[in-house]
Amino acid sequence: MDIDALHSDLRKRLDVLGFNHPLPLGAIGIVSAILDDLIKTSEKLKASKQQISQLQQEKAAWDLGVEPYKCDNSRLLAECNELHLELVKQRDKFVLANTELKCRVRNLQTDKKQLEERCLQAEAKIRQLQCGDSKSKKDGANMQRKPFVSTVRPGQYQPSTCCGVEKRESKCCCPCNQARKTEILHEIERLQVETKNQEEVIEAYKKQIDYRDREIQRLGALFSGGRPAAALAKDCCYRNVNTLAEDVKCLQEEKASMQNKLTEALESQQSASKKIQKLSERNKQLEQELKEIENVALSVESEANLNILDKDRENSDLQIRLQRSNMKVKELETLLTARTSGSTPVSSSSSACSIDSTLQNALKQANEEKRALYKQLNELKQREQTFLTDYEKIKSKYSKLKLKLSNQIAFSTTDCNRDNAEIDELNQKCSALEMSLKQAESKRDQLTNDIKKLRDNFTKLKGEGIDKDLRIAQLESELCLQKKSTTSSIVVPPRLRTAESAISGQTSLSVQSAFHRVERERDAAKSEVQQLKIERDALRNKLKLATKSQMDAQSKHEETIISYSTQIAKLEAEKRDLMCGQSSSQTTLHLLKEENRELQERLKEVESNFSKLKVSHSQLKILQEQTERTMLQHQNRLFCSENQLGNAEAKLNQVDGTIESAQKDIGKLRGDISVLKASNASLQREKDKLLMDLDKKTEKLYTVEAELNTLKTKKAEMRDTIDRLERKLENASVDNFQKDSNLRSVATETDTLRKQVATLKRSHDNAVTENGRLSNDLSDTASELTLTKRKLAECQKEVERMKSQLREYVQEIQRAEELLCIKEREREEMLEHYKSLSEGVNMLEVSNHTLEAESAEAKKLLQEAEGRINGLQERVGLREAEIKTYEEQINGLSSNIVKLETEIECLKEENHNLQEDLDATKNLCNKLDLQKDKLNAELEEHSSIREQLNKENATLKRQLSLAQTGDKAAVDGLQELLAASRAEVEQQRIVTNQLNQEVKTLKAQIEELNLKLDEEQRNAARNEALANEYSVQLQELRRMITDDRFAQVQSREEEDYNRYGTF
Repeated sequence: MDIDALHSDLRKRLDVLGFNHPLPLGAIGIVSAILDDLIKTSEKLKASKQQISQLQQEKAAWDLGVEPYKCDNSRLLAECNELHLELVKQRDKFVLANTELKCRVRNLQTDKKQLEERCLQAEAKIRQLQCGDSKSKKDGANMQRKPFVSTVRPGQYQPSTCCGVEKRESKCCCPCNQARKTEILHEIERLQVETKNQEEVIEAYKKQIDYRDREIQRLGALFSGGRPAAALAKDCCYRNVNTLAEDVKCLQEEKASMQNKLTEALESQQSASKKIQKLSERNKQLEQELKEIENVALSVESEANLNILDKDRENSDLQIRLQRSNMKVKELETLLTARTSGSTPVSSSSSACSIDSTLQNALKQANEEKRALYKQLNELKQREQTFLTDYEKIKSKYSKLKLKLSNQIAFSTTDCNRDNAEIDELNQKCSALEMSLKQAESKRDQLTNDIKKLRDNFTKLKGEGIDKDLRIAQLESELCLQKKSTTSSIVVPPRLRTAESAISGQTSLSVQSAFHRVERERDAAKSEVQQLKIERDALRNKLKLATKSQMDAQSKHEETIISYSTQIAKLEAEKRDLMCGQSSSQTTLHLLKEENRELQERLKEVESNFSKLKVSHSQLKILQEQTERTMLQHQNRLFCSENQLGNAEAKLNQVDGTIESAQKDIGKLRGDISVLKASNASLQREKDKLLMDLDKKTEKLYTVEAELNTLKTKKAEMRDTIDRLERKLENASVDNFQKDSNLRSVATETDTLRKQVATLKRSHDNAVTENGRLSNDLSDTASELTLTKRKLAECQKEVERMKSQLREYVQEIQRAEELLCIKEREREEMLEHYKSLSEGVNMLEVSNHTLEAESAEAKKLLQEAEGRINGLQERVGLREAEIKTYEEQINGLSSNIVKLETEIECLKEENHNLQEDLDATKNLCNKLDLQKDKLNAELEEHSSIREQLNKENATLKRQLSLAQTGDKAAVDGLQELLAASRAEVEQQRIVTNQLNQEVKTLKAQIEELNLKLDEEQRNAARNEALANEYSVQLQELRRMITDDRFAQVQSREEEDYNRYGTF
């Protein structure tokens, strides 16, 4: 019955496997052993395939785990590139700031030279005035000492010319022309300084281009050195080198645009040089015109001097004629007295006739002389009118020349403004390029978001790893089933013995060999069971360690995760009961997946907050740049106000020159008045008519004096305006001091930020080193994985070879079965051939032994592969331990993030304070702009800027309100950005300190020069007052002299009359 049961079982198994061949009773033992071998080998193949699939999945998981590190490497490279770009930008800003400061220093030096020249001119004027005052004092003393000298001279005598034509030099004494010359020279100097400034700006742009070229070379070296782009594309999760190629293209385009800008700047420089040459030629033409005008003025002056000499001669002739007429009048009076005193009538009649004839002759001569004098007066009036017309023509020509010069100056200023506008356009283009770079950075941020999505996929793969753990539990249950099957297989050999003993005693050898083989298989199965138990215990220990590590990591997380610790304990209890039921474990797995999804969503929210914080940080940088631009604009306004002060001072000097010329004209007119008064004193009969003329001329004098008074009032008003401008300058200086204090406070804050940046850089360097170490480990693991892949391929080849051998073995078994069938049929007839059959059986046993040996070797190889797999699993455990350490580091960083959030809040408060300070500065700027009528256009620009700042403040407030709700892990990137910003602020603080020192020195020099100017203006005012007093005293003295002379003449006439009366 036992043999029949075995036969039926084997038949069923063979039918299931598809072997429909007949099964003799003698081959039951062999076929059962072969089936057992086939079952074991198939199970082992399945197990090996499962292990290989697990290893492949683990390899994929490792690849996915390595990809974040690769992404971090690429991100670090991108951040390094960004830092290099920021350094380049900072260098560009520093170079531009240096060039601007040098331009300012040169402008101040030119202004200083101009002020020194003006000081020298003022000192020369003061010396001239002092010399004139001393001469006037000496002349006054001499006039008081000298007695009266009559102007009666012989007819042939001619007075010596005090200022002859031969002694005069060919120089123009007109102060207006000299002022114009100085102004033209100053303008030429300013244009030269502006050309130098433009050359320096061009050099700065060249340096910028050199820095960009170096950056491009560095990026090219990064591409050329190290690993190739294809390997990086395979390793990195981006798997697109197109972004870097696009960056290189962008940099090359920027280089080309910068080169174009440089060429444009050089062309503008050449055009400016051409304009300067044209201006120099125009200046030469103007100098020639001025020389011609000077020659014309000299000729006019010589003609005027000749006319004055002629007038002096005519006056002397008229005085001689008056004296002669006075003598004739006196003679006639004596004759009249003699006639009245005559005694004889005859003599009286004769003398009366003669006296009448003489009187008639005298009257005729007097009338003729009177007519001649009227004719001379008319001629003189006509000459005066001609002189006045000539003077007006010269004035019109002079005004036209002034207009030409002003137009040329305006043309030069417009050219300069155009150059400045071109420079501003270049700066705007640079800002546009910076904006494009920022857009590229935003694109890179989007790529980082994609990387984070890949990390989410990594977490999903971790969930799949948990599923694999469940599969391992299922395999453990299958091992238990295999144990049961092994126990059943161990019971089979005695049955085989009974079967063989029942058949015949001749087949004992084959049965013994089968028995030994089964025992060996039993021992191997026991060893395998022990190994499986050891592996099960190791897996359990690993599971316990993993659960403990998870508990430790989850206890270190936030308070929300603590609530899930109870659930984890429940899950551990459920894991113990997994052998009973897996439904509860699946529910917990679903819960864990949901938790993972929630955590992934949180990570996404944190990453979005991080991007928003980056945007806010960039906007804060833009705000700092705008504040610096406003500071520069205010400084430019200060320089413009100083230039306006210089122009006002130049105008005052021109007004002083016009006043001096007017004073000279007044002196000349007063000399003419004295001459006319003398003629009036000599011509008493025509006193009324001459008095009318004198009244007209006095009215003219009054009008001239009124004009002088108006000029004085204008001068006072100009001084008031200067005082106002000085007050404005003082207010602006106070504002600058306030801004300096604000800058110092910001500098202190930047120092603290730089220290924090240094610490963050150190941590960053440590992270970079660890990343490099991890990359080396990954490369090692990759090499090991390649070796394992090769070994697995070899094992697969060996398995295929074993399969082929097994097939051959099965074919041989089939052949043996056929032979056995034939032998069973012919057993009764072919007993004689039993020996041959026994030999064939022995050969088959030998072949079986060889096959068993080969299978044992294959098992050994499989055991070695399993040992290697266990080693790899141990390495995986080590990697998991390292991951736990990294998680602990992440927890520490989260605590640091909390601290950084507090610091961010402090920085927000500081930003609010800075915004308030900015508002105060804006209000002050608005006040200054209201005081200046000429800067209305700039006020509109400031108002637009203010609106933009308000909008940006509103956006910043919104973004900050959104950023406050963000998670703590998003601040890691902010640390690096803050480090960069702090480094920038440190460099800016150093630059600002240097600039403040230079500005202080320049301000001190300007204050000293202003003090000198004030002193010199005061001295000039004093000298002008003294000159006015001296002019008044001179007028009074001249009037006194004329009165004394008139009184002396009258007294002499009375004395002569009395003498003649006595006679």
